[in-house]
Amino acid sequence: MAHLIQLARLRLDDTDRVGRKAAVLGAARHAGFRVPDGFAVPWQVLAEVLDGVGDDPRAAVERIRTAPLPSSLCAELSAALDALGGVPVAVRSSGVEEDSAGRSFAGQYESVLNVVGAKAVAKALRHCWASAFSDHLAAYRDGAEASARVGVLIQAMVPATAAGAAFSTNPVTGDRDETLVSAVTGLGDRLMAGESVADEWSVRDGAARLVSGSGKAVTEAQAREVAQLADRATEHFGTPQDVEWAFADGTLWLLQARPITTLAGHPTPGTVEVPPGFHVRDPRSPAPRPRLESSVYLPVLSSSARHLFAFTTGAALTATDIGGWVYLNSEPAKARNTHRIAEQVADGVPLALVKRWESEWKPTYAARIRNLRQRDLRGLHGPALAAHAEEVSTLFTEFHDVYFRLAGAAMFLSAELGMLAQRIVDWPPGDPLPVRGGLVGVHMGAVVALGELSRQAAADPVLRAELERDTAGAREHLHSLNPHFAEAFASYLDEHGHRSPGFDLTEPTFAERPAMVLAMVAARLDQPFDFEDRRAALARRVRPLRAELERRLASRSATEQQTLAAALAAVELSTPIRDEKSHLAVSVWALLRYAALEIGARLVAAGRMDRQEDVFHVSLDRALDALGNSADLRQEVRLGRAQHHWALAHPGPRFHGTPPAGPAPEPDTTELPADIRHVTDVAMWVARQMQATPQEAPQTDGLGGLGASAGRTVGPARIVRGPRDFGRVRKGDVLVCQDTTAQWAVLFPNLGGLVTDNGSLLSHPAILAREYGIPAVVATGDATTVLPDGGLIEVDGTAGTVRPAGTSLAARRAEQCQD
Repeated sequence: MAHLIQLARLRLDDTDRVGRKAAVLGAARHAGFRVPDGFAVPWQVLAEVLDGVGDDPRAAVERIRTAPLPSSLCAELSAALDALGGVPVAVRSSGVEEDSAGRSFAGQYESVLNVVGAKAVAKALRHCWASAFSDHLAAYRDGAEASARVGVLIQAMVPATAAGAAFSTNPVTGDRDETLVSAVTGLGDRLMAGESVADEWSVRDGAARLVSGSGKAVTEAQAREVAQLADRATEHFGTPQDVEWAFADGTLWLLQARPITTLAGHPTPGTVEVPPGFHVRDPRSPAPRPRLESSVYLPVLSSSARHLFAFTTGAALTATDIGGWVYLNSEPAKARNTHRIAEQVADGVPLALVKRWESEWKPTYAARIRNLRQRDLRGLHGPALAAHAEEVSTLFTEFHDVYFRLAGAAMFLSAELGMLAQRIVDWPPGDPLPVRGGLVGVHMGAVVALGELSRQAAADPVLRAELERDTAGAREHLHSLNPHFAEAFASYLDEHGHRSPGFDLTEPTFAERPAMVLAMVAARLDQPFDFEDRRAALARRVRPLRAELERRLASRSATEQQTLAAALAAVELSTPIRDEKSHLAVSVWALLRYAALEIGARLVAAGRMDRQEDVFHVSLDRALDALGNSADLRQEVRLGRAQHHWALAHPGPRFHGTPPAGPAPEPDTTELPADIRHVTDVAMWVARQMQATPQEAPQTDGLGGLGASAGRTVGPARIVRGPRDFGRVRKGDVLVCQDTTAQWAVLFPNLGGLVTDNGSLLSHPAILAREYGIPAVVATGDATTVLPDGGLIEVDGTAGTVRPAGTSLAARRAEQCQD
């Protein structure tokens, strides 16, 4: 078995495997904090060593000191240390109970610093394990039994010039506006052990004051930087934090974060209630949603998501909030639903919905969005603003019902084509079908217009040089640099910028982030997007596929030819809808965001909130009510924010309840009536595609996933966690992200390849990659956390593998770590 887990793969819900310290640092690294790289040894490895020892602490320590370690663990340690570059490491205990909100266990477990080599690391590992059974830890437990649930975290040492600790809240006075920073020169272990007198700083409102000490360990600016780190940790983990930190070559590193256990009165949501049934955490909700967003979106999702499988499996999908996170529950389809689905398919309902989008829904909703956007929100009096927000909320509900109905119809049509192609001409289900119609739709206007901006900028040597030198600075002087470009850029923001980057009200729209959009323009200066060239390339890829399909069809009956041709035409008609509906959906989200922020501004002006963004921490109904009365919402905001942060810091399990026993065996449909057989075969085709098993990781340091778009490429990995990173993507980069939405399409013209954490063969990134003809691997699980940003990687979209390029990644056989 694998004994080690890379730090980059760890999240807070891994606490029960590796201990709180390791899980917190893994989660912090994933969130963008600078944390030294490393790996963890789960406590189950210690349990393996102690198997059969019993409850005697002395016997446990003796076994730890003398028993041989598993040979595979030794080999893994050697390989993992090599991957860190052979640098000195810190070997740190990480107890499951450590750093909890009730007891910190600070200083109770042991750590060993500056350890070099596999044998020395193995010795330090034994030392950390033995500390779990020490006398002083037994005293700290106050009579509770010793626990072997101690993981060990092994990290590259930071060559610290200064280090220390910081409290984001004064632990003595409880003053949450004061951050205390303790600093010593060199490593911080002397401070933690009480062997060194630290410089003590107090930081309040961005100003740092030296309280005691020489002030030589860190500068005033560095003390402020440490305070900001502590505040960021508090914001992320949801409670005041006690952090350990270090400076090395002027760079600040986070070494540990834990709750301050001596504070009282920090609100938490209490007991998490789990409803009956089996619930899976929504993969499209990577973070808990704040209260306003949840109050609007969750009822809509729960009522409309039932349409998603309406024409395929018939399963009724619902959504619920569990501990602040969105979970999905799918009730199996009842037998009678199959007959209803067959009747609707026979009546042409899925295709009729697609046609209705083009003839009615798209122009109607586009006009409503345009009219609502043109309103001057600042000019509306209170009741009119409330009416506007309610109108937007109604549009939000109506449109998402249409959104999911169209998604269900498009899923059926796509699956029907795949099933028929496999049945009639033996077309492999994983191979792309010769579908024309990609790269079309209203959403493509944003992509094409961005390419035109890049073309204009590239043609002006002065503007180009300024954009390449300092994009942010150029933004301030666009009119003086090139008035024509400045007007075109402003027009782009007005026409295409009022969209949220994803389904998240707290994310600023593109229009609110002009510097980010300008960075995307600058990233395309060398090769602006050529729409006609890209369309021609897509046609060239489709042409041989179409010829092959026609060759296989030539020997089939006329009825079969007509059936497959009709299915192909239906999919080509529905293809643009996939991104068109998302394009309009995020425009509605932007309208709701703008209305919420204006309400927040009014409530701040009235003294009922402290910040405009606080409005996201109360429900929409509560915010609207407050416009018409004198209610002070600040306490509700504090509770809502605390609950949101608590949910961020306590992600629920991937599922609640007992999972189904496994996929049911596929029925034999040959004896079914033709209409029932047809829809049953389509449903089974969908189930097979959604349950497709990712390629296992190769026997290297590579990743396995689903090959979603054929081909092979080598390019720099560009980790993109959200829109703020869009401007970093350059021509030929391999986009590495969790998932994509329609708004990410602006990046695809520049990409050399695509790798995602999530997805399936039917997912948005997979389909878009095939349209752009770039190799893609989806469903890797954790590419965003284990691939090196900027490092060259090889993506094989046919085999479904990703690996660093130009080197053999097989773990080198290292010496055994036994004494």
